[in-house]
Amino acid sequence: MKKWVKTGLTWGVTMFLMIVIVFPWFQGKEITVKSVVVGIILWGIGGILFGFTMRKRFEEKN
Repeated sequence: MKKWVKTGLTWGVTMFLMIVIVFPWFQGKEITVKSVVVGIILWGIGGILFGFTMRKRFEEKN
């Protein structure tokens, strides 16, 4: 797997855990299956876009 994909997915998983699981849990809100599924999709796409953007940024500087 390419490094930028790993970086992006790591970022996406971290954001997913914090936004969808940790913050609602600390606030006493319900964590639903719908919010988890939507979170996986959105943060997965967001992570890939983040990784791709970082790859392009660092390519331009080198």
